Formats: sequence, C-alpha cells, structure tokens
Amino acid sequence: MSNLSNNKDEQEQKIERLAESINPSEDVSPDSLAEATTAPLADDALGGNANEDDVKK
Repeated sequence: MSNLSNNKDEQEQKIERLAESINPSEDVSPDSLAEATTAPLADDALGGNANEDDVKK
C-alpha cells in the first residue's frame, strides 16, 4: 500500500489529505453547542410551496 502513495504526485497527496480532514465519518463530536442540540429536519418539516389551489381556498 505504501507503493501507491509513492506513485501519487504532490497534488494527489494534498487532495487525499484534505479529503481525510473533512471526512464526517471520523469526526463524531459536534462542532458547536448548536450542532449538538439541533435535530435534523425532515424534507417536509418546513412546509411546502403555495400553489394555485392553495390560493383559491
């Protein structure tokens, strides 16, 4: 496996390091209190868009 990293050029190695640094699966702790206490919303949690049928009612 070390041969693979030796064959990569400098830019490929930099991209790999950046990708590892932002990998969300490794960092399970929240970045802030807001992130820790906020629940993810469902797709329809904020409501939908008004359409003509809604306006006519």
